[in-house]
Amino acid sequence: KRTILILLIPSCALAFTQQLERRHQKPFCNTGTIRIKAGTGSSTISFSSNLPDNDVETPDTSNTGYRPGSLMAATAQQGRVPYGESSRKYRRTEFSYDDWVDHRNSDKNIVTNVKGMFFSGIIRQLGEDIKVITLVAASLVLWNDFIVPNDLFSGYLPRIVLPPLPFQLSSPALGLLLVFKTNASYGRWLEARNSWAKIVSQSRNIIRMSSTFAPQTIEGKESIEELTKAIWLLCRSLMNELSDPGDEDDFHKEVSEVFQMNGSSYMRHRDIVTSGDRTMSALAQATIALDNVPIDEKRRVEIDKSLVLIGDCISVCEKIYTSPVPLVYTRHTGRFLSLWMILLPAAMYDTFSNGSVASSFQCLALIPTASIVGIFLFGIDELAIQLEEPFSILPMQSFCDNVRKSANVISGWTMASVKSEIKVERSTRVMD
Repeated sequence: KRTILILLIPSCALAFTQQLERRHQKPFCNTGTIRIKAGTGSSTISFSSNLPDNDVETPDTSNTGYRPGSLMAATAQQGRVPYGESSRKYRRTEFSYDDWVDHRNSDKNIVTNVKGMFFSGIIRQLGEDIKVITLVAASLVLWNDFIVPNDLFSGYLPRIVLPPLPFQLSSPALGLLLVFKTNASYGRWLEARNSWAKIVSQSRNIIRMSSTFAPQTIEGKESIEELTKAIWLLCRSLMNELSDPGDEDDFHKEVSEVFQMNGSSYMRHRDIVTSGDRTMSALAQATIALDNVPIDEKRRVEIDKSLVLIGDCISVCEKIYTSPVPLVYTRHTGRFLSLWMILLPAAMYDTFSNGSVASSFQCLALIPTASIVGIFLFGIDELAIQLEEPFSILPMQSFCDNVRKSANVISGWTMASVKSEIKVERSTRVMD
């Protein structure tokens, strides 16, 4: 029995870690059926393909019921769960009423949560770390229970066991390091989200006040249109600065759609696109566009205060984007956690062993236990890393689209309201 287990333990541990790798490197299948459950709803997507595993035919997901752009919709579309950098664009969550209903769904229970582990991008990110911990635990069990007691080495080889006291004393320090790092990362995400909320709010204020105070003339209308475009370009330029290089083509395309391919206005904004600092150039152009609106100076100063607040929010976003959590803190936490987890199986060994022959089989439980503890502790550290740079998981495109839509609605409504009041006033004078 000992000989068989000596051969089986490393094989099982290696098979387990290889299965983890295959799960996040390959699609679930390239022919057959994918069943995915999210909240109260479930969906079955069938497709067939003769393509290799890394080139799966994209199934139709138009009627799956998942929120467009969500991780579940991407899973249904691609036939596998995106993870790592490729998953971040699917984490730009915006909730609607139905999403909140599903979020509060009481049908989500422990079974649903455990099943969700197989779709967790965080867990898939930890494949290499969990593989190391699993192999360390398996090697420890193999050494202590099957090699050391063997008749060939009896009395010559020591068992590898550590006292649990050092881990009990150091675990609060490790917990504090992880908690502080996670709180700092969440604080960065919250600050970035609040900054964008202020940018959207102040952009609406600028358009609202300018549209209301501007005279109903051709000059006033044109100046409001220019200001509206300049404010949108300011938000879109900031988004481009905070995005990955893949946003460059979309940025040029959207600017070309908003600004016609002729006239001095297009030339000015083309210069902004080609400038070395697009955000600051767009902020300067928005200031010029506001100055061109024919309103009195007192009102212009009040409106300009909103531009000042937008400039402050831009500085906050740039601070977050260019300054990570101090690397010395991140590295020390990572080293502490890695060494702590590598040595932990040796400290847990005596808990699973009582020195009897039957304990050789009981010690096998040490392997999955160490893996599960590693998943959750390394997962906390991975959560902090994923939240540390918040902009790639914020729906900044939606923010910019909302600014553009709100600006058009506000300017159009105020202009129409003023025109209606003028018509009523003229008709009243005629009747008098």
